[in-house]
Amino acid sequence: MEDGMSNKSVKRGRRSAKRKKPAYKRNYSCGKKLSEAIHKALDQHYGSDNHFNTRATHKRRASVFVHYCKRCGMNDARRIDREFILQFGAYIKARLNGDYEWPDGDVDEQISVAYAHNAISTVNTVMRAFRGDGQLKVSARELLGVCRQSVRSKEIQADVLDTKHAVDLAIAAGFVRGAAVILMARAWGMRVRECVIQDLDRMKREIEATGEVTILEGCKGGRRSKDRTIKANAFRMEALNYAIEVRPKGSRNLLSETDTVKSFLRTEINPCRQFLLLSGIPHFMELRAGFAQDIYEEVMGGPSPLKAPIRDKVMDRLAREEVARQLGHNRVSVASSYVGGTRNAA
Repeated sequence: MEDGMSNKSVKRGRRSAKRKKPAYKRNYSCGKKLSEAIHKALDQHYGSDNHFNTRATHKRRASVFVHYCKRCGMNDARRIDREFILQFGAYIKARLNGDYEWPDGDVDEQISVAYAHNAISTVNTVMRAFRGDGQLKVSARELLGVCRQSVRSKEIQADVLDTKHAVDLAIAAGFVRGAAVILMARAWGMRVRECVIQDLDRMKREIEATGEVTILEGCKGGRRSKDRTIKANAFRMEALNYAIEVRPKGSRNLLSETDTVKSFLRTEINPCRQFLLLSGIPHFMELRAGFAQDIYEEVMGGPSPLKAPIRDKVMDRLAREEVARQLGHNRVSVASSYVGGTRNAA
């Protein structure tokens, strides 16, 4: 009897061994769903502890590619080839000219040139993350037939008075830390994330020691460039002191012990966007543009190209270099997206 039972158990064990599933290969073994696989591939490519903003940006942008793949029945990244990416490029190009209508009647809205370039750039990054090579890389410029326009032509709508009005509205509504971000972004030219996690105690110590501050925490791409120094003035000190006043007790920045950057953006920053609009400021990036214009005009000793023609090409170049440095960019050309181009030079 016992021998019979033992034989049965052996047979069952053999059957279970036969049912063992082979290693999963779809989407380069990064997951069943394409969207999840893309997220995992990007984390592996950049490292889960580095390039937080870069990874988050590519994950967000990849949604348009995932949407296209689903519509085309593409559910395995291993099957994506150059021809498929070129078809995606044609789809993106079609959306530049107007709404895109699928055969079943669904409509995808028109997109901007900048959005189209970003979408293709993200696809290049995603496929490199999957494959480990750049064999499928395509040129957005060649696919779309248009260049990205990044030269600002519209005057900046974020003067100090409008900024303080938005701050007053935010404080009155109970968003005191969101108000601090508005003030810090305009005064110090920081991105929202930089404002949120900047070490306020360190900033105060540096000002007391040198009269200037280095922007280190939360920088784009994880950069900690020690040459991004900004001199303190009365308005910047006002913003810093207010941020220190309203930060959570025991915190070096604007986050509490239970906060994450994501939760802070949802509970404090998003509600404050309406106060910017009510004050004539279109978005948070405009606050950074206002700071950039201040720096340009300070170095130039005159108005920015958005207000008047450029009279001194040498000083214009120096002013742009200073704007790029204080904003944390490595390229001087980026200054044109904040203060205007050089086409009006005398």
